[in-house]
Amino acid sequence: MATILILGAGVMGSALSVPGADNGHDVLLVGSPLDGEAVARMKKPGGVHPKLDHPLPARVTPLAEKDLTAAHVEAADIIVVGVSSPGIPWAVGRLNQLMTRRRPVAFVTKGLDRAGASLSTLAESLPSQLLGMKPFIGIGGPCIARELANRNPTACVYASADGETAAKAFAELMATGYYRLSTSDDVTGVEACAALKNFYAIGVAAMQTRYPDAARADGQSKNPTAAAFTQAALEMARLCERFGGRRETAFDLAGIGDLHVTVGGGRNSKLGHGLGFGRTVSDMMTGELKGETVEGIDTARMLSAWLEPAPGLDALDRENFPLALAIMEAVLHDTPFAFGFKDLTVS
Repeated sequence: MATILILGAGVMGSALSVPGADNGHDVLLVGSPLDGEAVARMKKPGGVHPKLDHPLPARVTPLAEKDLTAAHVEAADIIVVGVSSPGIPWAVGRLNQLMTRRRPVAFVTKGLDRAGASLSTLAESLPSQLLGMKPFIGIGGPCIARELANRNPTACVYASADGETAAKAFAELMATGYYRLSTSDDVTGVEACAALKNFYAIGVAAMQTRYPDAARADGQSKNPTAAAFTQAALEMARLCERFGGRRETAFDLAGIGDLHVTVGGGRNSKLGHGLGFGRTVSDMMTGELKGETVEGIDTARMLSAWLEPAPGLDALDRENFPLALAIMEAVLHDTPFAFGFKDLTVS
């Protein structure tokens, strides 16, 4: 049996502890500075994470951030970082303080990073920052944390650039009958899709409310949404290649699978619904989404680096990226979402 250390006791980090513990591994679930209330609740007998339905398995030990020591990190066979993208500097800083030997570090965090005048995925930027990591493992694919914690059937992909060796070893520790895992060596593509699906979910979800259907229980027409979803998949594939990943990764679990789940609910989808009704990003972020992290907004700001030609890359153009440009304009200029059915290319 292994010892798994999860850094970040948010909803996804906590959910990932469930299959690990179910497989008989010891899981140390360490809260970030923002997770104090969640950790305190889970440490009580029968305590439940505020955003989950049931107590975590007995083999999961919640730990407050201030109580994490080098001995805890030393005992871990693998480390999982489960913070949101703004928490990456904190996680990297803590691990650099405490890691005394090299080992795999898996990231469920979704985000992009600057690389000079261009962009990179976390798979490229983090190895030089986190010196004790060998190698980087990316976790992608459709996963609603609460459903995984409830042991609902979930399929995801683990990726590493070492010929999948590390990804396969970690998948063997985590896979269960309800948590099915595939592996990939296209860690760049998986990480690109992990960030891009949040961004594109905003645009696809906007189409759900842009064209209402009062005869349906959810009030949403389906044809325009399906076309926008296809547009998003095509654009994700093109952007995957720009990052150095493989086009086909966008049409697998990490791409369209994760996009489907994200459009179905969550903060990015909620923002998209507001934009579809004609509201602006600032209106939503000071209203229903006040205090929330909407990672698709951060991705839009990162992608703005490609509005101008980058070394070896043309600027994003409206012929190939109409949906991306419409989302970026709404985010960057705080204007209504100017995208309609006539703007789709779907080819």
